[in-house]
Amino acid sequence: MSFLAFWRCRHTSRRATINTLRCLAGCSIGDYSALIYCGVFHPELSPIITVPLACTSGVTTSLLLESTLLTFGKDQMPLKKSITTAFNMSFISMLAMELAENAVELSITGGNFAANPQLAAIALIPATAAGFIAAFPYNYYRLKKYGKSCH
Repeated sequence: MSFLAFWRCRHTSRRATINTLRCLAGCSIGDYSALIYCGVFHPELSPIITVPLACTSGVTTSLLLESTLLTFGKDQMPLKKSITTAFNMSFISMLAMELAENAVELSITGGNFAANPQLAAIALIPATAAGFIAAFPYNYYRLKKYGKSCH
């Protein structure tokens, strides 16, 4: 299979898009909630503290969402297996997503949500897009090469 043919599979692309969007939902909820909380209630904190907190919150929320979907969704996995599966299959894409989202958010807002809430809210759009773009290739690759997905 040629390099271009590998990346042109519509079935894999659709499934990777769904997987990435599910991961994006979990990561974004946790990440942006932490950034907003820190910006509103602890504006004195520097991005050196808030960004790792936001990334940790995003990964945690995403793992919780994916584990819940694996346990109570169509897969009906036992809880321990769903947590392990979500972590093993998605941690790298979650990490890439978090780093991309925060890099874009920081570059637009300078790490200060409270100073300009409108700018911070608008910055979430390109930050979320960057998160999707950062994680999609890994999710696609895993699906296409190994047929593995945690969703």
